[in-house]
Amino acid sequence: MKSRKTIIMLFLSSILLCACSGDNDKETKAGKIDTMTKEIGQEAVRMIKTPIEKAQAVADEEKKRAQEMDARGNQ
Repeated sequence: MKSRKTIIMLFLSSILLCACSGDNDKETKAGKIDTMTKEIGQEAVRMIKTPIEKAQAVADEEKKRAQEMDARGNQ
């Protein structure tokens, strides 16, 4: 009688343990709101970075020309 209760308790506890651990492995899909938020964020980053990158390119070109003028002046 006592061993039967023990076996039943072990069986039930193993079933519950397996049932609870299965939910952690599933990946959740991003909802429409999360997807749209991510896309809008990426667009905002692109809109901010593009002018900064263009300004950096102009600054680099200005620096290069200044060095060329200095080199011509020193000759």
